[in-house]
Amino acid sequence: MTKSNNHLYPAFHIRKWVDQGGKIYDKKKAVEKRIRRINPRKDFSAVYYYSLGEKDDGLENRISSFECEIAPLIEQIDTATESVNLKRKQLELLKLYCSLCANRHSNTCEVIKSDESGIYRSNHYLIGTHRIETQKDAVEITTRIVKEFERIREASKKTNQDNSKQYVNAFTLGLHLAIFRSETPMVMISDRFCILENTIDSDHLFSYIPVSPRTALLLVKSKYYYDFEHFESTCIRFGNKYGLGTPDPYLSDLLGAEVGLYEDRLFRAAYKDELMTEPADDTCESLYVKIQKLPKEVFRLFNSIYCEDGEKVLYCDKKELEYALSHQLNCRDIKVSL
Repeated sequence: MTKSNNHLYPAFHIRKWVDQGGKIYDKKKAVEKRIRRINPRKDFSAVYYYSLGEKDDGLENRISSFECEIAPLIEQIDTATESVNLKRKQLELLKLYCSLCANRHSNTCEVIKSDESGIYRSNHYLIGTHRIETQKDAVEITTRIVKEFERIREASKKTNQDNSKQYVNAFTLGLHLAIFRSETPMVMISDRFCILENTIDSDHLFSYIPVSPRTALLLVKSKYYYDFEHFESTCIRFGNKYGLGTPDPYLSDLLGAEVGLYEDRLFRAAYKDELMTEPADDTCESLYVKIQKLPKEVFRLFNSIYCEDGEKVLYCDKKELEYALSHQLNCRDIKVSL
């Protein structure tokens, strides 16, 4: 039987909100009907999306195979406390999965949403996650990402050595993985699914993808956030380029001054041992990735964007939903004073 129902956000993620007593907030409904139960089978899905309306589930089945490979890793991350131990292949597939989550639909949103000056130019960069604008483009890029997953899976079967070179691909090149954790199940997602943060001059910083009510994965541009030295160098370079020689104090509006400077949580956090004493390199077959615990103020900024841009919001904490709906961010509109 052909699968007609295609999830744009995987059901195994949605069930994590169900398990925490989560609900759907639907802006399109009358006020008294806006909050309802979650339907993991139907919510955040579309009919024959990945076949562009044709009665075909070939790509949907291939995506499902990718999700089956990733689901145990997400569970491992979600139940870990300080760090998660991953094989090199697992880490690279998680990065590729983040790229899939951002590219499998045309519902990604960005921190900067309007620019009256014309300075901001989205997608004008080589390395980073791009915003997909049409369903056709989403299906095309999803097909390419799934093909990369299948290539990596087959390559790893042919050799017992976990060689990082066989995992290199255009979608995650120059990017590393960060794991954000909330103390409470307050993380939200909407039908926008992924948030991209770029600077006003087309410098991509990271993509943010929630995977449960307490956990989000981020694909981060290593050139800017590999470590403190790279970050400091970028701040100086950007300061010389845009700030008349004064180094920028931060790059990210969402992790910068407004919440107390948490940009160091974007730095690469992969180590050879569980004590986090020796950084891992590309020769390590097994490594520990630190879980970055952040305060609610950080997640509130992401939640606000999801609530502002999305029509259906997946949430657990009603008070946090109300807060996100009533607090919009000032950094999303670029205005130049004369």
